[in-house]
Amino acid sequence: MRIVRLIGAALLLGAGMTAAAAESDMLYLRTTMKEAVNPAIFGIWDITNNAMSDDGGIDPKLMDDAKWQTVQARALDLAKASRAMANAGMIHAAAPDDQAVDEGAVSMAAIQGYIDANPEAFRAFALAQAEHADKLAAAAQAKDFAAAGELVAGLDGVCESCHSRFWYPEQ
Repeated sequence: MRIVRLIGAALLLGAGMTAAAAESDMLYLRTTMKEAVNPAIFGIWDITNNAMSDDGGIDPKLMDDAKWQTVQARALDLAKASRAMANAGMIHAAAPDDQAVDEGAVSMAAIQGYIDANPEAFRAFALAQAEHADKLAAAAQAKDFAAAGELVAGLDGVCESCHSRFWYPEQ
């Protein structure tokens, strides 16, 4: 009888772990964007936009070690958030209590439909963003102002490529 109880307890524990694992494998895109992606990107742009040279690149004279470290850290944050989006088991456009949008904005249900129609494409865009962020982190670590400048300039296009497909494809 004791063995039966132990097996039953093990099965219940296993089922609980599976439910917890499934819940932790769920990603709310809007929350991830607000809490991780946007702060990382805005942190990068805040520094690099204020360090622009006349030709549109990063002026090394306007960057110091602390700024490079911040750009690197924010790029790593962006890569982590992007990988979370790429690897999530379930992707929800927004949490059930975060469905409201401004008048005229695309509904969270529509965005969910775009993601559900091609989740692998969504994951590919997220992975591309992670790889772009990794390159930026490496350029910042190396204090390579030319490479970092090009990567920062291309960051908006990386974001926009996904947004135009999954956030507002009808516009």
